[in-house]
Amino acid sequence: MTDSSNDTLLAFVDHLVGQLAKNGYPERRVAFPIERMYESADAKGLSFNKVLEVLAQRGIGHEKTPEKVIFAPAVVASEVSVSSPLGGFDPAMLEGMSQEQLVGAAQAMMQQLDPEQLGALRSMLEGMTPEQQAEMVEQARKLGLG
Repeated sequence: MTDSSNDTLLAFVDHLVGQLAKNGYPERRVAFPIERMYESADAKGLSFNKVLEVLAQRGIGHEKTPEKVIFAPAVVASEVSVSSPLGGFDPAMLEGMSQEQLVGAAQAMMQQLDPEQLGALRSMLEGMTPEQQAEMVEQARKLGLG
């Protein structure tokens, strides 16, 4: 990224942080129309997904819905509670499982989620960037699931 485009990106991010603060962030979750956010970034020659990455680096998380993007303080991995969709999950228990066992374990885990946890998991997946989604698919392939 050139210095000029990096300056534009940082200026856009700083402006967005200011708008979030004007609307009560971080005490409140703040939502903006998603289409407008993409259009604003594009008008400045920026990728809104890159803007979201920079915000995440600053501790500002987001959740996307079809109509809006909702900003809230990012949850630090160590602060994930047991009530989170993956709370208490130990990836080490998957080691040595066959593909059929892995699929069975995933199905069993999904059936144990309450509607709130399932919604949180769905929101997390919907909020992933295309790069994060591709990385997740690659990890699944490495586990023999793809």
